[in-house]
Amino acid sequence: MLLIGNQISLMRPAIAAAISRLDESRIRTLARQQVEAGANWLLVDVGPQRKNATDDLAWLVRTIHAEVRVPLVLRSDDPTALEAGLKAAKDRTLIDATLPGVAEFGPYLELAHKFKARLALPACPAGLPRPTDERIVFVIDTLVPMISDAGLAMEDVYVDPVITALTCDQALVPATVETMRLLKVGADQPPNTLIHLDNITDGVAEAARPYVSQAYLTMLLSAGVDALAANVLDVDLMDVLRVIRDRDPAGAYDRLLLRLYDLTKVDAELDRTMIDSSDATQVGLLKTVQVLNNKVLYADSYLRVW
Repeated sequence: MLLIGNQISLMRPAIAAAISRLDESRIRTLARQQVEAGANWLLVDVGPQRKNATDDLAWLVRTIHAEVRVPLVLRSDDPTALEAGLKAAKDRTLIDATLPGVAEFGPYLELAHKFKARLALPACPAGLPRPTDERIVFVIDTLVPMISDAGLAMEDVYVDPVITALTCDQALVPATVETMRLLKVGADQPPNTLIHLDNITDGVAEAARPYVSQAYLTMLLSAGVDALAANVLDVDLMDVLRVIRDRDPAGAYDRLLLRLYDLTKVDAELDRTMIDSSDATQVGLLKTVQVLNNKVLYADSYLRVW
């Protein structure tokens, strides 16, 4: 699996400030820390409609590759900026064209072909969330033929099933997992899948964030995600990844995560009979799964209600 460290993003104020100061030390340190934490790819995300995207992306790529030599995921809605980043890269790259608002894929397909880069495209047109069946139809009927016509190998293309914020589009949160699972079992040549995990916790109450990210990561891993963009500096989140990967639980909470993983694989769900109700962490995980499956309405206080 591609484990993509996602901390070098200009949508984070601290990183935007470092770019404005051309603070090479800050960027190099963050790149090195993510690789040391286990990232085998690094995301370089200049965000949407950025004025100086071309110069910023090229500078970031050069700065990162002066410190570490790992492949980069370049994310922007500006093809000119992406080309500058591709030219500056010292290793093979992945072009991430999944920002909301990207509706015309032609320039990204051309860049991927020209630079022999991998490419990520969204399962929802313009990044706007859709029901599962519409996502599947869009991938099979639109993206797959487009990829073939562009002369790209399917193994070099990633489909982002599109994670929406739990606080904004709760009803469509299960669709991401469903889309991934159906693509893996239903497509003649299943595309790779890529997710940006942090999207799910946008606006979520601080106390609920670890439960939401850990539970959703477990469900997505069960559905077969191939590339994960996440905060690899989050020790607890990376421990969940280890527990699932190695099937090596350290306690009751980890065992419940493994049960969630196994149940999601067969399209089943956790219920009260499977947890120790005296264990607050198990109760919190069950409540969170119910919210992520759209069985219980999200509210900032949901962890306090049983």
